[in-house]
Amino acid sequence: MKEEYTHRKRSILKPVLAGSAVGAGIALLLAPKSGKGLRKDLERFTARTGKQAAEVIHEGRDLFEEGRKAVTKAVEEGRKSVMKAVETGREKFDEGRERLSELVYKKKKRSLMVPIMVSGILGAGIAFLLAPKTGKAVRKDVKRIAVDTRDKVASLIDKGKDLATEGIPEAMEAVSKAFREEKKKIWHAA
Repeated sequence: MKEEYTHRKRSILKPVLAGSAVGAGIALLLAPKSGKGLRKDLERFTARTGKQAAEVIHEGRDLFEEGRKAVTKAVEEGRKSVMKAVETGREKFDEGRERLSELVYKKKKRSLMVPIMVSGILGAGIAFLLAPKTGKAVRKDVKRIAVDTRDKVASLIDKGKDLATEGIPEAMEAVSKAFREEKKKIWHAA
């Protein structure tokens, strides 16, 4: 059982890290503001929301007291109902628990979708808050770097072609000349 847990733990790490990286990359490309700007907006929002929350809390104290009484009564009624259900359905409850336990522990394949999605969202959130530039500026930089790289690679390929074709005719002529001279030596020696 411990080996399965260890194996499962290792198998989830790569997808989670990949999800985080993808989420962060997408967030950097789509950031509406720099991370500093987003953090300032969050500070203003929480300050404004905090004042509103204080007003709501002050107004809601009476409602809280009434709600507390209603909840206490509902909890007591619920407790009575649960105790009655537990007493009358103990065997069915135990059977259901055993069946659920079997299903949980026998299930070999576990979906990695949830950890990947959660890590992607967390990565995107962190990237949004720490973005050095807006998404538009980052996309512009990525495009510029890609075009520069493409141009440099094309230039290097052209230079390589020129170097390769430049010396071939002279080399072929030198080989042909050496072959003719050796041929003459062999014919004269024989």
